[in-house]
Amino acid sequence: MRFSERMVTLFRIINITFILGSTSVILVIISLFTPLFSQAIVYIFSLLPLPDMPAAAMSSPPTAYVVLGGGLTNDHNNQIILNRYSLNRARTAAGAYHDLPLPIVLSGAEAPWLGQWLMEHGIDGLISENASMNTCENARFTAKRIPLRHVYLITDSYHMARARRQFALNGINSTPLPAPLPVRRDWMKPAHNLSHSRRAVYEVAAYLRDLIRPQMDCRHANDVTSQQLLTPRGNAAKNSDE
Repeated sequence: MRFSERMVTLFRIINITFILGSTSVILVIISLFTPLFSQAIVYIFSLLPLPDMPAAAMSSPPTAYVVLGGGLTNDHNNQIILNRYSLNRARTAAGAYHDLPLPIVLSGAEAPWLGQWLMEHGIDGLISENASMNTCENARFTAKRIPLRHVYLITDSYHMARARRQFALNGINSTPLPAPLPVRRDWMKPAHNLSHSRRAVYEVAAYLRDLIRPQMDCRHANDVTSQQLLTPRGNAAKNSDE
């Protein structure tokens, strides 16, 4: 093959690669404004394997609900209240509890507010752990707070894979009970779909971070006293989905 023919072939390959790459990028960007992207991420997350756990954790049935805090906000009177993420998780826990009463473990700085909401809706027997400030600590401090082998884990569907992995690393098997996001996917509402896509992208990045470079501030449960596990933390507005 002559030099000129080789150059023509090379330019054709570059041109095709550019077209395919550009088309793929455009399709991904467009999908961010539809339900497709976020649904694909949730599906991929559901296929990810969990770390090895003790046989007892794998064979025992769930014995409690664990609700992970999703953040706090302020109302019009500047009073601290559950944000919409945490509120949906509390509602999911309440619905599950009324179907199957089991102890409810509340994990995160939001625990006092989650507990208050649940008690106002006729649910007691709550166990709180409000020292944790991120997902890794949710798992470690829950394992420290109460002996558990298998739980129903309540958080949103994007956070679920990362949370289940952290609980598995602490010897706790989990059955997911996803709480809905404040807005629903809707083909006719691109802004709603984009909020789901942003949540999905954040969780992909956080999951990869946990695999490649785990958080340095994830303290061992043994570094926290029982009193700390029961004492409210100062930064109430901190989101524990980190």
